[in-house]
Amino acid sequence: MNVLLKKGVLNGTISAPPSKSYSHRYLIASLLSNDKCEVSSLFFSDDIMATLSCIEAFGGKYEILNDKVIIYGNNKIIDNPIFKCNESGSTLRFLIPIALSKYDNVTFVGTERLISRGIDIYEEIFNTQNIKIIKSNTSINFKGKLKSGIFDVDGSKSSQYITGLLFALPLLNGDSIINIIPPINSKEYIEITLDVLNKFNIKYERIYNSIKIFGNQKYIAIDSNIEGDYSNSAFLAAFNYLNCNVEINNLNHSSLQGDRVYVDYFKKLNKEYHELDISNCIDLGPVLFAFAALKHGGRFTGTSRLKIKESNRALAMKDELSKIGIEVIVNEDDVIINKSVLHEPSMTFDSHNDHRIVMALSLFLTQFDIKINNANAINKSYPYYFKDLEKLGVDVSYDTN
Repeated sequence: MNVLLKKGVLNGTISAPPSKSYSHRYLIASLLSNDKCEVSSLFFSDDIMATLSCIEAFGGKYEILNDKVIIYGNNKIIDNPIFKCNESGSTLRFLIPIALSKYDNVTFVGTERLISRGIDIYEEIFNTQNIKIIKSNTSINFKGKLKSGIFDVDGSKSSQYITGLLFALPLLNGDSIINIIPPINSKEYIEITLDVLNKFNIKYERIYNSIKIFGNQKYIAIDSNIEGDYSNSAFLAAFNYLNCNVEINNLNHSSLQGDRVYVDYFKKLNKEYHELDISNCIDLGPVLFAFAALKHGGRFTGTSRLKIKESNRALAMKDELSKIGIEVIVNEDDVIINKSVLHEPSMTFDSHNDHRIVMALSLFLTQFDIKINNANAINKSYPYYFKDLEKLGVDVSYDTN
């Protein structure tokens, strides 16, 4: 699907989409409770549907009622299960340790891009536990079961590995310790996981950068309601600095979500060229790059992990911003957006099959008519994004050919 966004001004009130981070975690914890749980205020994006598919692969059942899912536990035993993750990195990395806590032969499948993003931390851990890994372009097979113990995890890599272990280790016989080796990037996502574990009555102890998880625990079923998502709301909030007026409801102002920092970052970039560290809010990279291009430029550090997302996001934004005259310099761990004179796009924007690239490029509708190819990439996290833009006054047309 390609979309054409007419130049315009956004005005109105919109509800923040539900937090994808909390949605994954509540669905998984509900499954592990082995009891009936209701999870409300969901978007059924591609990533969330991948997690629901994997809940069935665990032997669980679910029922969708409007924006609510009822989870019915996972008491059914399935031999050699296959978990279909599509392109969801959260689904893959969260569920691998959980699967290996229950089964000794499991397979995870996904797109080539997802599998190529890697599971290097797990490979290091599983090698010490004699778990065999067989990889292809679109699948990873594991033979062996996860055992409790001491896990040293590089905190500069994705926090998704730590979340996966935190979910799985309470299910094992014996206590475990996760030692997180600094620097710790995306640490707020670890806090979100611990918040969900607390709600499901999972016990642990924290000592500096170590987390002790007690074994032989049971997840206690609760009903949950998903708070608004700061990661996706950032794209809507950015318009408020571009002569638009968008009020966003359903955001928890005391949220643990690290991407809430966009409130401060937009204010700084709106005033002047600024240097910002995005190592703890890496998903804001594309929208901050687009915003800086529209304002005074900026330098962003802590960007190395952008290359292992749905696209290489730094290079993708460099390609797209060049189409409107913006010079972008991409280094190993920083990105520089040079202030330039914008001109109308020299060619159609491309999504790079990445939902956050699509939404970041949409900011330029405040300057020009723009067209984005393969814009259905938004279905990964925010399937109603263009509908919400229409509610706010944007003229949106679709080409499905």
